[in-house]
Amino acid sequence: MQVTELESTGLKHSLRIVVEAAAIETQVETELKAAGARVKIPGFRPGYIPMKILRQRYGKEVQEGVINQAINQSTVDALKQKNLKPAVTPQLKVEGYKEGADLAFTLDFEIFPDIPAMSFDKITLTRPTFEVAEKDIDEAVQRLAAHSPRIMSAPEGAKAKEGHVVVIDFRGSIDGKPFDGGSADDFRLELGSGQFIEGFEEQLIGAKKGDERIVNVTFPKDYGAQNLAGRAASFAVKIKEIHVKETPVIDEEFAKARGFADLDALRETVCGQITREYEGLARSRLKKQLFDMLDAEYDFALPQGMLDLEFNNIWERVRQSAGEAADEAEYRDIARRRVKLGLMLAEIGNRNGLQVTGEEMGRAVMQQASMYPGQEKKVMDFYRSHPEHASELRGPILEEKAVDFILGKVTFDDHKVTLEELAGDDGDGESSGKKPAKAGKARGKKKAEG
Repeated sequence: MQVTELESTGLKHSLRIVVEAAAIETQVETELKAAGARVKIPGFRPGYIPMKILRQRYGKEVQEGVINQAINQSTVDALKQKNLKPAVTPQLKVEGYKEGADLAFTLDFEIFPDIPAMSFDKITLTRPTFEVAEKDIDEAVQRLAAHSPRIMSAPEGAKAKEGHVVVIDFRGSIDGKPFDGGSADDFRLELGSGQFIEGFEEQLIGAKKGDERIVNVTFPKDYGAQNLAGRAASFAVKIKEIHVKETPVIDEEFAKARGFADLDALRETVCGQITREYEGLARSRLKKQLFDMLDAEYDFALPQGMLDLEFNNIWERVRQSAGEAADEAEYRDIARRRVKLGLMLAEIGNRNGLQVTGEEMGRAVMQQASMYPGQEKKVMDFYRSHPEHASELRGPILEEKAVDFILGKVTFDDHKVTLEELAGDDGDGESSGKKPAKAGKARGKKKAEG
């Protein structure tokens, strides 16, 4: 094998690799002999089939396999020989191979950049601290009670209003004819919920138990069922029951009904939940500060191939949701930030021996499986059968470990904030970032030329 370096400019590299014809022919004969020992051809015993016959029958197929194998193996060997690590899959171009001739092809690729040495012991980050006050617990428990109402029958003669739950029978028709899906019995409908098409629920306001009403509505033009879209419909509705939602009293019985020993135990659990939630927000703010600093303080070349891949992944999702309104330049900067910080965090992990344990991977797989109720086993089997997808779970774990490593080196300037201030922070601590963070002014950027 001959390896010639055609280009070495920054991160860009181009190699020309030549595999000698003799090496290819030797491997083709070896493969054909192995095939001859396995296959059955009338008139010949396995292992005694003439090479000429084997070439006629299997030569083309075997040669294609040998060439592919030669390309793959020589690519690995050439990169190892030159001590180069491509950032993305190299672009390969074969120079018109002919049987009996040398196999020549080129590889065009970018390598990973050299990441500058990073020092963290002189960094000071503002760390938000907070206390969960009694009023915060009170409000959380009140929200819990509001989301756990008791459904009670309305007083006799009560008129339905927004927030009431009515039990109704209805029969829908268009031009006097019933239509599929337009009728139901004992349907529970919360007025004001927007569960039915616009105008339906409003026409039941003021009705009493036992009333019968005709509700006239028009289906939206973009309604899912094309046979109904934009058409006027009439519903004969009977009000069978009216229920009111009553927020329960927050007392010992309320706590016991939710599985707690007493009200103090409920409040203690709620306090713990609030604390964990806001600790997550505080960490997110710290990460944003850290990532802004890393982005601003360190400068190095980024592989264009990685930038393009990351941008395309982001842009495809953004265009589906935002359409033409999306700002391409904004999301290209998001891709740049994500690639840059990803490379830096990976380098921190490599330099400091950070690894993901089997136990951590197991927890990550279990967490993924829990997102698909009823299909947990399929998800777990998928990751067992496709270990190459493990990097999708390993990457975020390593990122958090790298962040923990850095935070263990920096100095903190604690700043007490309220829960409202912490919740109001719109910063995104993830390296991806929903929007690119605006980096502060760098105090003399440190550069590493790739």
